[in-house]
Amino acid sequence: MYAPLRIPNFRMFITGQTISTIGTLVQMTAQSWVVYQLTHSPAALGWVTMLGSLPMLLLGPFAGSIADRVPRRTLLIGTQAILGSLAATLAILVQTDVIQIWHIYVLAVITGIVTAIDMPALQAFAADLTGTAMIRQAVTLNSMAFQLARIVGPSLAGLLIGYFGTATAFWVNALSFVAVIVALARVRFTDTAATQLTARPGASSHGAAGSKGGPLEAIAYVRSQPMMIDLYLFSMLFVFFVFSTMTVMPAFVAEVLQGDARVLGLLGGISGAGSMTVTLLILPVVHNVRRTGILVSGALIWFGTMLMIMTSIANPSVSEVIRRVGDYLGISEPIVVTAAIFGYLQGMAGPLVMTTSMGLLQQMSPQAMRARLLGLSSMITFGLQPFSGLLVGYSGEHLGPANALWINGFLLVSCTACLLVFRSSVRSEAPRPASPLSSPALVISGEAEKHEVPATASVVAGASAS
Repeated sequence: MYAPLRIPNFRMFITGQTISTIGTLVQMTAQSWVVYQLTHSPAALGWVTMLGSLPMLLLGPFAGSIADRVPRRTLLIGTQAILGSLAATLAILVQTDVIQIWHIYVLAVITGIVTAIDMPALQAFAADLTGTAMIRQAVTLNSMAFQLARIVGPSLAGLLIGYFGTATAFWVNALSFVAVIVALARVRFTDTAATQLTARPGASSHGAAGSKGGPLEAIAYVRSQPMMIDLYLFSMLFVFFVFSTMTVMPAFVAEVLQGDARVLGLLGGISGAGSMTVTLLILPVVHNVRRTGILVSGALIWFGTMLMIMTSIANPSVSEVIRRVGDYLGISEPIVVTAAIFGYLQGMAGPLVMTTSMGLLQQMSPQAMRARLLGLSSMITFGLQPFSGLLVGYSGEHLGPANALWINGFLLVSCTACLLVFRSSVRSEAPRPASPLSSPALVISGEAEKHEVPATASVVAGASAS
């Protein structure tokens, strides 16, 4: 699983990406708290989610086409610089105490547009650094970095808000983009690798970068691959019913748990810890699982079940029992501790779903249209957030945040069970990955960037290849 880390370019890229992701999650936590403090409305939280995600629905496939046509590193440096500037703008608005809800709405739309362009390019660039044979390992390591960010980011946000004010969280995110820009600027390809990334193999059948192949070509390819359709469906369910729970989480913390921003950050960090546990201990094993559809279905059902159980905290009888048990055990805030335990258990599902789905999707994607297929994935998965966020926001507004979360869990379990029963491809075996020793030649940065280093050498010899 750790073979991609033996490629110095990838090490540098994943380090910068981890720092930036921590900053992004710091901002997401702080922004949701600011929105709730300004409006005290779960529906407003849903609107922010909708406005930030709608561009992915509208621009996803076209953004993938752009990433297949232009130099990805140049594109990514530009998008990262813009995202950092938007974070700094939000920090200034909050620090000067002129922030209004419409400011957040506007910035959410602009951020969503830039992210829609950035996401497929960023995912495809990581694959460019490792080669097709190590895509699943690279996706797993990227997931590990994301889970580390989920532990640090929300918890850090809670501390920053509690001790230094909300604006500090946005400044931290603005500065974090510098790490990615520096990493992107230092990555160096050999002439051979650069040629491979400009004229993609398989151009005659799938369209190379710079060819006329567009979103419709990607859609036609997906329609011919039932297992790829399943992967999109799994990601869609996860985003629609799992990611949307974050929309009403500030309201759940404030109304049900009687907590503040630090509790919100704690729950986010605990959930990240559950994901990190699975990433370290389970994902290396499941790379060898052949029936990945059954594995991912089980993870989705697990999350939905844990979510439904957690919402029982809102029941007065259940909460009273929890308090009595907490008093007996000497736990000062038993309701919060119980929510954290179930948050940890829920977090265990995320890597199994998204890492397995995205890794297998990239492994099955022709290199010439990988960014387009990832852009299509962004459209039909993260592009659903406008609707899921708004729906769960209004559900929380009218039914209460606990009931909204319970409905999400129930629908997730029901829809996943239907897929498992009625789609035979979900129960089929996944294609076997290629040998990790077939990656394209890459070059390391710094002193040795003058020398061409085949990926086979970097994999076998490890870090000593530098």
